[in-house]
This record gives sequence, C-alpha cells and structure tokens, in this order.
Amino acid sequence: MASALAVGGALSWRLTGSAVPTEPRQAIIFQTGLLLVVLGSAILEHKFTRPADSLVNSLMGIVSLVTVYATSPRAAWWFVFAYCALVFVMALACVALSTGPDVSGWRALVAKGTYGPAVYLGRARLLFSIVFLFGVFAFYSLGSRAAAVLVAFWGVFIALWPLRLPEFLTSLRRAVSSPTPLGRVVRREWPSLVRVELQPGVSWNEQEPRIYQDADGGQYLVVPLYKQVREQQALATGLLAPLSGPRQERLISGFVYDLPAGGQLKSGAVTSPWGADPDSHLVGIVIEDSVIGAIRFETWRPDLCREGLLVSCDVAGQQVFFQITAGITREETLESDRLGSQVGVAAQLGTLDTVGFQKCDWLPTMNTPVFAASDSLGQAQDVPEGDFVFGRIPGANLAVSGPLSDFVDFHTAILGVTGSGKTELAFDMIRHCVERGLKVICIDLTARYGDRLSDLDVQNLTISDDMVSKLEQHLFDVETGEYGAKEEKKQLGLLRSDLREDVTARLVDFLTSAETSARVGIITLNEISNTKATLFTTELYMTCLLNFAKAKPDTCPRCLVVVEEAHTVMPESSTMGLGDNESKALVSKISQIALQGRKYRIGLLVIAQRTATVTKTVLTQCNTIVAFNSFDETTTNFLAGMFGMEHAQAVRDLPRLHAVVYGKAVRSDRPLIVGIPFDPEKALDAPG
Repeated sequence: MASALAVGGALSWRLTGSAVPTEPRQAIIFQTGLLLVVLGSAILEHKFTRPADSLVNSLMGIVSLVTVYATSPRAAWWFVFAYCALVFVMALACVALSTGPDVSGWRALVAKGTYGPAVYLGRARLLFSIVFLFGVFAFYSLGSRAAAVLVAFWGVFIALWPLRLPEFLTSLRRAVSSPTPLGRVVRREWPSLVRVELQPGVSWNEQEPRIYQDADGGQYLVVPLYKQVREQQALATGLLAPLSGPRQERLISGFVYDLPAGGQLKSGAVTSPWGADPDSHLVGIVIEDSVIGAIRFETWRPDLCREGLLVSCDVAGQQVFFQITAGITREETLESDRLGSQVGVAAQLGTLDTVGFQKCDWLPTMNTPVFAASDSLGQAQDVPEGDFVFGRIPGANLAVSGPLSDFVDFHTAILGVTGSGKTELAFDMIRHCVERGLKVICIDLTARYGDRLSDLDVQNLTISDDMVSKLEQHLFDVETGEYGAKEEKKQLGLLRSDLREDVTARLVDFLTSAETSARVGIITLNEISNTKATLFTTELYMTCLLNFAKAKPDTCPRCLVVVEEAHTVMPESSTMGLGDNESKALVSKISQIALQGRKYRIGLLVIAQRTATVTKTVLTQCNTIVAFNSFDETTTNFLAGMFGMEHAQAVRDLPRLHAVVYGKAVRSDRPLIVGIPFDPEKALDAPG
C-alpha cells in the first residue's frame, strides 16, 4: 500500500506539479479516484465490504462529482452520478432497515434484497475506479501521454490486487519482523474477558490457547471460550490467564497471536488464579442482574449444566459455592444479527469448611469465571460423628449431613407428592434416631411402618379393636343425640377416662422400658374410619405423652413423634372441611400439645403431601424442612418463606429422590438441593 501511494503521489507531482492537487478536475482524478481506490482496497475494505462502507463510498463519489458538474461532459457525468446515487439509495435502505430490535417481514426482505447489490456495486475498487476513469477521459484527451500513464498505473494496481501480491510481500516482511496476528482485541471487559475480531479461517477452541499483549505491554494467555458470527465477521470471546514461560518478543499491543511452538495450556493455568480445583470445568461467566443470594452466568457448556449442579467462583479471594436452581434463555442483538444464549441461575451456598457451607456476605464481580465442581470434591470429606446424611450434592461426592438427633425437638417436616421418597427418608431418620438412643413413636395411617421397621422389634401401642368400636359408636351417638346430647357426652367422657388409663399404661411401659430393643412404638390408625375418631385418638395419645413428660421429666426419655399422613391428624380446618367446633378444638389442642412438647424434649417429624392440608400452627414451627417434588402453589408460597423463591421454584422441577433441605439439622447456612441415593434393598422390602 505504501508503495502504491508513493507512486501515485509521484504521478500527481509529475502531471500537476503538486502531490495533493486542489483544482477540482485534478482532485477528482488523483484524490477521489486513484487515492481512494488504493486506500479503500488496502485499509477500509481489506477483507470485505459492508453496506455502511458502500454508503460512505457512494456519498464521497456524489460530492466529488458535484464539484466538476460545470466542466464535465453532461451525458458521462449524469451516467456516473446516477450510478453513485443508485448505490447510495440501496446502501442507505439496507443499513436503515437492518438496524433495530425487530428486523422481520418486509424490512427483512428489503434489507436482504439490497444487501448484495449495495456491497458489490459500492466496493471501493469498483466505484472509485468508475469515478477515476470518468475524470481521466473527461479532462484528458484519449491519446494523451498523461491519460495513458494514469490508466496504466490504475490497471496494474487493479490487476495485482486479486493476486494478493501486496499481502504476499507484507507477509515476507512480517515473517522477519513479527508473528502474524490472528485477530484484534476490540474490547476488554474487566477483569479477565476479551472480545476478539478474528481473521477469516482462524479456529477458536479451548484446546488451542493464544497469547495476547495489552496496551501496557503485559502478556497473557488467552483461553478461547466461544465465537459468534456478526454479519461477515467472527467475534470471539476469550478468558485471560497468567502467562507462564518466557516473554514473547515482537508482538503488537492489542492483538492475539498463536502460542510459540511447544506452548500449551498447563494444568491449573485457568483454575488456579480463581481458586478452583485443578480438575474443575469452566462453564460460564458471571453476568448482570446477579445479587448476593443468587448469581446469573452465561454458559456455552449446556452439556455440563443441570439443576442442582454445584458451581463455584471467586468472591474477594474466597472460593464461594453456588447451586444451579434454574436455567433461562436470553437474546442479545449484535448490530443486525441476533444471538441466543443460555443463562444459569445459581443460589449461593457459601464457603465450604469442615462443618458445611457458611454464607458469604458479598457477590462476585461481572465476568468472573464460573467453574463446575469436580467429581473429586468431598472424596476426602469426614462426616462428623453422629450426623445424619440427608444425601449428596448432585454431580459431586459431597455429603450433606447434620446433627438431626440433636435437633429433633425443634421439629422436622418432610413434604412432597406421592412416590417422591418421603417415607423412605423418614425410615432412615427413624433408624438414625434409634441408633442415637431416642425413643420413636409413629402415628401410622398407612399400615406400612410395622413391616418396614420389623427389624427394630417395634412395640404396638394401638388401643384394642373393641375400644376403637366403642369410641366410634359413642362419637356417633354424640353427633346424632338429642339437643345438647348430655347423656351421650357423659358416656363418651367415661370412655375417655378408660382410654386414658389404657393409653397412659401403654406409653409409660414403652417409655420406661430399659430394653434396648424397645425403641420404636407404633400407633396404627388405619382401621379408624371416622375422622373425628382419628383426631380424638391422636389428641388422647399426645395429651398422655405430654402429661407423662411433664410429671416425670427425669424419667421420660427424649422422644420423636412421627406423624404419617399429617393432613389426617393435624388438618388445616379451612381446607379440610372441619365444620364442627369440636373437630376444630381437637386440631387446635393437638397443635398446641405438639408445640409444647419441645419444652419436654419431645419432637415432631411431620410427613405430608401438601402444606395446604396441614395446620400451619405446626408447619411454621418446623425448623428443618425437607421438600421433595411438589407442584401446588400453596406449597411453593410456604417454601418461599422458608427457602427463598429460587429454591421454592426449583422444588417444582425436582426429579424423584431429590429434595431441598434446610434448617437447624442441616450443616449449611443456605438451602441445598440433594440427591438421595437409591437403595435397592429398600425396594425389595417395600410392600408389593
């Protein structure tokens, strides 16, 4: 290009007496024509022509033609002017209609139809050549020596350009002076992201790291992430990492180059600067709208992402863990092109220490790398002695545990639809509490507990069938008796006294037994068909248990009361059709007894399918929640108050044997999604 400009300047000096002529007829030949043919081909449109380039080229041609209108041949002038005007109109239409958020319909058709003609007819070599030749033959005679010299120079330049001779000569010079750049950095996003405009044909993948020199002369390793096609350009994104090894010489600042021969991405080069494990996988970059409790990150590795995945990133020098709770799509407009991307939403868990996750009080900066936790995380983990293991973080070998037996009197709830795994987890909790020396009383309406816990030598605490029949009959008599039903209520009161003595004897015998095998007692209510009879019986047992714990605090051991199908024995009166005052009074009394039991080392394990059907008096006092898959809005709203909306929404999409756990009995300051390993032995033991 420099040689062409030098020769063009010499010709101008020789023919006009000035290297930069100012007379309009000479200027249209040397400046508007010859000079712009060289500059447009070598610099402005080195690789390709855009509609915007054609717009500028045609406008410059029109302005130049206007200055020589009075001295030019009319027919030739109008022909060249019409050509430039046509290119200007097509380029203007293409640029105007292809810009904006909604390029569709007739706008898209017109933009597409004008794109090809505009960029072809508006090329600098073609348009300015027409202007140049018009000027030569309009102001020089056809047989003149000056016209022959100018046309010869123009012809040689136009003929050599397709052969890429200028680039060949330039490459010979660069081979000696400096490496060939692969692309130009158009933007650097703090702290470690670069956007690179790649040369055509350059590959961009993580296995081929590059080297970059910034404006201050610092050199970095560039880890390729992904690239996007914008019109006819390739815009690539890379992550900067410290460069190990000797400094590379003859690099131009602002450009990206190949690594020298033998250079490669060393293990830990990307993960170590950000505090991640060496075998972690880079899955994304933190983007806007992140908050302390949950980050958003753009990912180009959807094959590695899934709900519950543990990820980490650097926050003020600490490795802070997050867990994916949702995924969304996003669209970004790059001029006239649109790019779709996937965004992960991950709730903060915090830093990890020997006792679990501890909440972090801040959030990562924009463009911070996000890494998927490695499979080896947690392999060397020591679960504290006496902890109950709820499950493991999906995709990692990290156990989620907690001192369940120490916090049973703070009450626990297991929620989820049928078949999600609630009862199986409850059986594991019961066995754990028995191993820790607690007494367990199960109020069972499913008739499953006796068989599934038979190896624990369960004790039957259920009242006799004869007593059940009498109770149902007396309750029926009260409901159907004459106004007030005084005599019927009197008979029910006498029966209640007899039942109290029977229940108290059964409970005291069970609770005070010194035999290690007598740890689990079962109250089976599946044969009771009357709802009020179920409430009456449950209230009786709870009252007798609480009275004994109050009267004999030194004798009564720590006790866990398991309530299966809690909506039956602790129903929400507004949603379960309890219209009579006596039933409502029974439910209220059961709830109050349950809550008072905490003072006397009596805890609850509530198992329910829907929060809407269980009295909130009890549920809101459960300090540990295990939520399996659930769909109803009432449960989502209830869990949002316990977990936050991110995890409450995640509960809707949980697969089987996955749950969100949180509370006093879990070693984490934040809710966690855990996977509960499938035990084939449990399936063999299950009824049927």
